[in-house]
Amino acid sequence: MSQATNAPARSWSVDWTNTLFLGGYHLLLIILLPIYLIQSDVSASLVWSTAGLWTLCLLAITMGYHRLYAHVTYKTHPVIEAFLAFWGTVATQGSIFSWAHDHRIHHRHVDTDLDPYSAPKGFWHSHVLWMLKKRPDINPRIIKDLWKRPELQFQHKHFASLMVGANAIAFAGVWAITGDAFGAFVIGVLLRLFLVHHCTWFINSLAHMWGSQPYSTEHTAVNNFILSILTFGEGYHNYHHTFAGDYRNGVRWWQFDPAKIVIWTLSKIGLAHDLKKVNNLTIKRRLVAADRHLMMERIEELRHRIDVDAWSLKVEEAAASLTENLNGLKTASDKLQRMKNETIEQMRTVRDEKVQEMRVARDVKMQELRTARDEKMAEMRTARDETIQQMRDARDETLEQMRARRDEELEVLNRRIAELKQTVAEEMDAWKEMVHLVLETPESRLAAIPVRA
Repeated sequence: MSQATNAPARSWSVDWTNTLFLGGYHLLLIILLPIYLIQSDVSASLVWSTAGLWTLCLLAITMGYHRLYAHVTYKTHPVIEAFLAFWGTVATQGSIFSWAHDHRIHHRHVDTDLDPYSAPKGFWHSHVLWMLKKRPDINPRIIKDLWKRPELQFQHKHFASLMVGANAIAFAGVWAITGDAFGAFVIGVLLRLFLVHHCTWFINSLAHMWGSQPYSTEHTAVNNFILSILTFGEGYHNYHHTFAGDYRNGVRWWQFDPAKIVIWTLSKIGLAHDLKKVNNLTIKRRLVAADRHLMMERIEELRHRIDVDAWSLKVEEAAASLTENLNGLKTASDKLQRMKNETIEQMRTVRDEKVQEMRVARDVKMQELRTARDEKMAEMRTARDETIQQMRDARDETLEQMRARRDEELEVLNRRIAELKQTVAEEMDAWKEMVHLVLETPESRLAAIPVRA
């Protein structure tokens, strides 16, 4: 038996298409970039045009491939979809089908062996090596909402040709702007591909290794401000893995997420709709749960210095009370919004019904008026006006009664919400003090602070 036969079977095989393409353009960049820099001065127009391509490619991946197709967090106009699909193709990260397919599997099986770019397997695996291995064929059931769309089928089927053609257009555009064909190829194509790829890949690797976990520690995803700059908002990865259905990644006003701003702006001018957004109270509940987990771990670390049972009970009671009041506040707020919507809808219904009744009465009276027009014109007009006025009075009375009943209910509900908000605010202040005490106070001081029963 040959030595090859005795060798253990390898569990994976090389994807030569990806390996040769990725390795080839990296090698070509390493060779040509020094030659170009020695021979030529990099013009400002070349820098700015390449930066523009880089921006468009990353926004297309962030807004299009990721938030629009992989997670369907909003819907947009076909023209915007075509724009995102074109620049996503220029970004050269595979078809929309393959990108969304792998990313949905990643979220479904994060940090496990089924995760295509599982972070526990190491930085280089999650950053690039996973793409050099052959992956299973696309399972249409995982992307069944996308699979039935013919325009996406076309992009997937002809991706190689479309990718070459789209990059040729980008190259020609930079060449036309700069008049520098060699620079357009080395900087505008090769270096731009390098920057777009590695910035995106950092989300698969560094965004699971380097940063904070304010929302959840159940997965390796982290928040990282630097990565959000490099990827136009994708760096708040801990939030994203906790609330993947939100069209935003940076939910705070100060967090850098230009993709969120562009999507929101498109919605205001009618080019995007159905923006999915997680309720702020739901986010607060998650933060309380994360704080509770961290505090319990910290208290356990101080087991030999403090009364663990007393401190654990205090944290649990505070967390339970705060969570209960947040739940109550969300329930009341949701009910208030529903009542407002129902009131508006009911008012519209009553208005439409009364208007329809008035139209019918008007038509009847007009017919009668035509029949006896010569004899009773003045009388019929008077009767018609009286009838319409009576109906208006009845309508106004009905609407006024409805408004009065709704106002009473809304007043009671608003008082309840105000009470809950006050309770939540007080408990949140107490909670923050407890978090600060448990997580940031030196051990000696924590041990010295008595726990009230």
